Amino acid sequence: VYNINQGHNEAIVRRCERLRGYSVFIAKVRELEAGKHDREGAMEEAIRWCIENDILRRFFETHGSEVVNMLLTEWKLEDALVVEREEGREEGREEGRRKIAKAALAKGMSSAAVSEITGLDIETVKKLAGR
Repeated sequence: VYNINQGHNEAIVRRCERLRGYSVFIAKVRELEAGKHDREGAMEEAIRWCIENDILRRFFETHGSEVVNMLLTEWKLEDALVVEREEGREEGREEGRRKIAKAALAKGMSSAAVSEITGLDIETVKKLAGR
């Protein structure tokens, strides 16, 4: 990991126009934030400034709003774990419904009845039944 903030690793930044542009953009955001802009306003103003000064112009013209949204979205481990647990629960429920459907089909229940009881769509039940 290399620090590409202005004043750090200048040799690397000079060799790559995109890194240089990103470094300038972040420095401008920080400058504007320090000048009493809120973070979102600072990013939007920095994007306009970069476009006007031909710094990553095409990128910001196309993806400017995405950049702001991405940088404002904080990734939190706790949130990711909640989502992962819920996805796991849903996978478990789906697996349970399939096991119940197979058992019910093995006992001779109709596909329609199994679909109604398990909540699985009729096509899935028919596949489980081998039809």
